[in-house]
Amino acid sequence: MTEISVFRETMRAAALGNAEEASRLYDQIPKSDLSDYHMFVVAFFAGALGVRFSEDQSIEAIKRFADEMRYDYRDVDPPVKQLVVEGLIRGMMGEEQLFDEITPEEQYRTQLLAIRKIVGQSPEMREKLDDYLADAGTLVAQWQSEG
Repeated sequence: MTEISVFRETMRAAALGNAEEASRLYDQIPKSDLSDYHMFVVAFFAGALGVRFSEDQSIEAIKRFADEMRYDYRDVDPPVKQLVVEGLIRGMMGEEQLFDEITPEEQYRTQLLAIRKIVGQSPEMREKLDDYLADAGTLVAQWQSEG
């Protein structure tokens, strides 16, 4: 398996909006390790959602976030889909059946866009990015030991 440090550096670049660096690092991950990397992204996404929705996990808060994402990324192609954002977040909060309606590609793309938005708006996440990346690695290790 690829060193977890490569996953961390790839995620760091993506979270901070360094798309070229993130793409370059992503291309260095062997195809055989991409599922582990995607698991790392999910773990980091879970941490980011914990920060963003720490005080309000209501449907209204999720809808507001999805509306913000559509606005913030209004120039991306393909456009951000409101229902994908909402379904992905609700799926992470326990409504796992919603994942069935979202392709893996849409999940991955939406997670990266949401991570970029949350990190960009959270001084705490930017200041403690190494801690959040380490937490994601710990969560992945836990999931792998359970799996």
